[in-house]
Amino acid sequence: MTSAVLSHAQHVPLVFADIKGFSSRSDRDQLRSREDLYAELRAAFTDELWQLCPQEDRGDGVLLVVPPDLPVEALFTAVLPRLEHGLGARRRSDPLLRLRIAVHAGAVHRDGHGFAGNAVNHVFRLCDGRPLRQALDEAASDTALVVSEVIHDSVVRAGLPGVEPTTFHPVTFQVKETRARAWLHVPGDNACAMRIARESAAGTDDGRDRDGRGGVSISAGHSVHMNGAVVAGGDARVSSPPAPRSRRWRGGR
Repeated sequence: MTSAVLSHAQHVPLVFADIKGFSSRSDRDQLRSREDLYAELRAAFTDELWQLCPQEDRGDGVLLVVPPDLPVEALFTAVLPRLEHGLGARRRSDPLLRLRIAVHAGAVHRDGHGFAGNAVNHVFRLCDGRPLRQALDEAASDTALVVSEVIHDSVVRAGLPGVEPTTFHPVTFQVKETRARAWLHVPGDNACAMRIARESAAGTDDGRDRDGRGGVSISAGHSVHMNGAVVAGGDARVSSPPAPRSRRWRGGR
């Protein structure tokens, strides 16, 4: 942890980077992975920015607090691209280093034990969500990124220079009591992020898509035939043959 101190709760960006497959490694490989993680993060942030960002070690990952006066878009236009490039350059290293990364912003407290607050809890749960884990399992890249709605609204959707909104895709995640929407980005593998976003939308428990409209999901171990089906606007309607005229149903809709 650096010497920088948050004297009171501040609304700041948070970055959490977590090593894929860390717990399955030997003690020796875990220690090497941690050294590599810090080296790659420091190189991506550059020495100057690294010194300005308080850090908290999490064993298999690192939590970084970005000072509020630094432009958060620099994470997306400079820091994270450098990190992906650095990891790709060491692709054949042993042990392999691939990272799940979550970005959020909120009120952060700091006491003698470290950082705390709901924002801290949320960034950890973002990183532990199934969509991000699946993305790094399936992607060709060495990093996969998920951002909270707060970050998406303030940075990504705002269209700040160097940030491409069309490469961030909505996903739903649930970890412990937290169920929320986030936005998935996979560097150099947009198709992977799109596929996982579609699966996330189809798998929502309440059958609603991100616009709150009704939807339907069908899963079967054999062929499914739907005659006269219409799917539009997130709703599925299945027509059936008209009933014989002698059988009339008189009732409200």
